[in-house]
Amino acid sequence: MMKVAYLTTDLSRDNGWGRYSYEIIKRMPAQGIDPIVFTMSGTEPSGLFGIEQHPVLSSFSDGLLKPFRLITDWFSVRRTIKGCALIHCLAEQFMPLAYLLSSEGRPFAVSLHGTYALSVLKTFWKSLYHQAYKKTSAVLPVSRYTAQRVEEILPFTSTKVRIVPNGVDIDIADTPIPASHLREQAFLMVGHVKPRKGVLQAVEAMGMVVQRFPDAVLYIAGSLSNDSYIKQVKTRAAALGVEKNVMWLGKIPADQLDVYYKRVRGLVMPSMNVGDSFEGFGLVHLEANVWGVPAIGSFGCGNEDAVRDGYSGYLIEQGNIKALSEAMLRLLDPGFDWNAMSANARQFSQSMSWKRVVDACVSTYKEMGQPKK
Repeated sequence: MMKVAYLTTDLSRDNGWGRYSYEIIKRMPAQGIDPIVFTMSGTEPSGLFGIEQHPVLSSFSDGLLKPFRLITDWFSVRRTIKGCALIHCLAEQFMPLAYLLSSEGRPFAVSLHGTYALSVLKTFWKSLYHQAYKKTSAVLPVSRYTAQRVEEILPFTSTKVRIVPNGVDIDIADTPIPASHLREQAFLMVGHVKPRKGVLQAVEAMGMVVQRFPDAVLYIAGSLSNDSYIKQVKTRAAALGVEKNVMWLGKIPADQLDVYYKRVRGLVMPSMNVGDSFEGFGLVHLEANVWGVPAIGSFGCGNEDAVRDGYSGYLIEQGNIKALSEAMLRLLDPGFDWNAMSANARQFSQSMSWKRVVDACVSTYKEMGQPKK
């Protein structure tokens, strides 16, 4: 089997990097890959049987101690990976470490998830990341939009780019899902409650939705740590008279969200580009599709690869509240064939499995291992 070293934050399914890493790494042995995983110091074991994990990394952050932490990590990892054919950096902040570990001629790939692919180039240690981008053998953005943003700033990456959209667990493909008449007049948002997720825009749209469907509900499931933004959203909900229509659920474990996916008519995440921050993909759209829930996202970000407009859901112009409310109203309209779009959404999710992601990664590994002409 080919040994591959993976650098990531953790293998938890309750955050973006961890979920991505977990889903990819657990499927690698079946593809002839022997993973050796390096995660941040103090992280919990993954629970993946037979997967070697070393929670030793400290160089994730970009403070003034970055060089010292890099050297410490290099010493902690270099001996363990001697038998590895290559390195796959699954979290952008570990690119400098992958760069150092590749000094012995070992190639490395990096997955790019969105904002952090570029924000690392604005830190004090941006030169380290720039050199890492130059040295990497393969750049794997999770969407066309992410690839576009990176290539605009780093044109030399264009020959290294292999777009590998995110995936979803399709193990429940045969599980019956409730039809439209068994569902509430409700929508679900999933993710950290912050401006980039478009929570304020969704609440604004609810102000229009309730004019036709007074009992409609928007469930918001996500971390509530951004106090100032949450206050802004709640103030606007009160001004619109939709406080009772907006339900704050807090953060819900990924494996418990199915309770809500079986109740709602749509997933709403109208992502917003805020400054240099953007949605790299929007995995929750696919996760909703698995349960037959159409998803509403936005153009001009990674949502364009996560939603097939008019088929698995809808894409709207960022910040266009009228278009967002119209899409939501359509999913509640008794005259709309919701069940047909639900079936489309589920079918679309089947084409976006994690196995497809793993196959693309393994293909890239083999390409990286070919001698250069």
